[in-house]
Amino acid sequence: MKKYLHLGNVRPSQIVLFSDQFLIAFGLITALFAQYRILSYNLFPLKTILIRVAIHVSIGIIAWIVFKMYKRVIRYFHSNDYLNIILVVFLIHSISFLFRFILPEKLLLSPEIFLISFFVTTMYIVFSRLIISYMFSLLRTTKRQLNQKALMIYGAGELGFILKNSIASYYEENFKLIGFLDDDKTKIGRMIQGTEVFNANTGKLVDLLKKKGITDIIIASKSLTPTRKAKFLQDIINLNIRIKEIASVDDLLNSNFTLDKLSTIDINDLMNRDPIELYDAHVADDLEGKKVMVTGAAGSIGSEIVRKLAEHNAGLIICVDFSESALYDVQQEMLQKHKNVQFQFVLADIRDEEKIARIFEKNHPDAVFHAAAYKHVPLMEEFPWEAVQTNVVGTWKLAKLSLNYKVQKFILISSDKAVNPTSIMGATKRLAEIIVQSYSSKLSATRFITTRFGNVLGSNGSVVPLFKKQIFNGGPVCVTHPEMTRYFMTIPEACQLVLEASVMAGGGEVFVFDMGKPVKILDLANNMIRLAGYIPGIDMQVKFVGLRPGEKLYEDLFSKDADMKETHHEKIMISKENLHDISESEKIIEKLQDLEGFYNPELFQKVIKELLPEYKSEEFKTSKSLEVEKKAALVESEIQNSPKLN
Repeated sequence: MKKYLHLGNVRPSQIVLFSDQFLIAFGLITALFAQYRILSYNLFPLKTILIRVAIHVSIGIIAWIVFKMYKRVIRYFHSNDYLNIILVVFLIHSISFLFRFILPEKLLLSPEIFLISFFVTTMYIVFSRLIISYMFSLLRTTKRQLNQKALMIYGAGELGFILKNSIASYYEENFKLIGFLDDDKTKIGRMIQGTEVFNANTGKLVDLLKKKGITDIIIASKSLTPTRKAKFLQDIINLNIRIKEIASVDDLLNSNFTLDKLSTIDINDLMNRDPIELYDAHVADDLEGKKVMVTGAAGSIGSEIVRKLAEHNAGLIICVDFSESALYDVQQEMLQKHKNVQFQFVLADIRDEEKIARIFEKNHPDAVFHAAAYKHVPLMEEFPWEAVQTNVVGTWKLAKLSLNYKVQKFILISSDKAVNPTSIMGATKRLAEIIVQSYSSKLSATRFITTRFGNVLGSNGSVVPLFKKQIFNGGPVCVTHPEMTRYFMTIPEACQLVLEASVMAGGGEVFVFDMGKPVKILDLANNMIRLAGYIPGIDMQVKFVGLRPGEKLYEDLFSKDADMKETHHEKIMISKENLHDISESEKIIEKLQDLEGFYNPELFQKVIKELLPEYKSEEFKTSKSLEVEKKAALVESEIQNSPKLN
């Protein structure tokens, strides 16, 4: 690309040179007309005027070149540049006037003409510069306005004002602040620092945002509750507005801060349910000073349990995991944040009974939180023996050791996929529940407890990190089926449930979490796309890929035959299910261990079906597949044929 604009081979500087000389000539002619009205009196022949103008302009060209007046960028002219114009124009007229002493008498002009010409020429050139500068400024403003994003700030408080001033100082090219949004009735309708405050809590909010053409909203409010935040997001999520959030004043005052570094809205903030509040006080009393062992300590749930235990001043936290790098990450985090808490980090597989036994022998833990498990449904369909060995046999070994070493309580972290299972993973988790319950039926000092909950937002391998990765890579976002629903909770909530259950349990219970209404995975995908600043179906596609092996459309938190019992917390229930004898555990383990060395999925399904009648066979899943695929194809067709947004 050329470094300068051009018309043919003519540079802008050359245009400036020639146009200025025209103005110099026109200034002299204007002075002649003004002084003598030569059109009326014909005091000077045309030839005389042209010669005198030619001399005058020649001097102007030389002066303009010598002083490089033509090279100055007009759009950036300032007061010094205008002063230079006056001086150079004065010099031109002075030299031109001196030519009266060497020119023939017929070419002589009066001092009055030169004086008038000086003032007129200066005015012409200065005004031309002003007009051109104004035109460039207007073009810049118009271009900026075209590129500006229409912004509203949620929060007309301290944080909002600091953000407003930051945008005005550094981001005016990018954003045009339309107004504030706020719930405070004392602020609504007022002008604050020249910016209007609009009502954020109104049924007309959507119409307002559409009318103003809002493209971006930044949440800058320290008082916005999670419930109100979720309601606000739900109101505007379908408008395809980019939404970001600033957390604190410190972030804004950070020298490295840029608007690009603003955090995006977490999908947790959009969940349509109130956050769970649990009772930390008696949990802390129960855990303080205790030796606690956590299996799967490097996983999403396990690591959060470790964090909670550290916060509640457990005496010793034994972190067991088979993943070297993940365990290292947890180790570094804990040692940095909780320097006064005693930790042990053990790289071990729960299937290694001898090694796990040494951990029990060395530490004699008071409690065991068993979070280690294989949980990826399709993979476990392909490798059922691994699921059996970890989820069932591993749980059995830990339960035996807990009983033998007189552990006060053993907490199994189970899954809603254990209810009416259609997958190997779900079936093995249900068998693990049966084993834990069977040990609880035996009179002992150890309380065996099961906690059961749905999907955890943001956990390793869950749908949210998967969708985030697909969105980051530009899509498509892959959804199995348009009707698929799941229960969701946050990682902190899941861990709070586990800790609460560990305190309130008498032994043998299955604690179930009230997770509110199930969420459509398709809605989750679309909302995550919108929160990332894209339009589903236009900027980023949603693709239906069909149910994976072992998956089902809907999950249940408890079986139909289960007797549900309320607890002292309205969000926690107990599923009173049939207790199993210890002999059933031995039968399960014996039957499953007979399968060692066999890697035939059909054989595993057959054996598990015998042990677990509620496990749905592959034939059942196959019979449903055609219906499922037809429905998915129909919905996908409707999406593709729907009218596109402008």
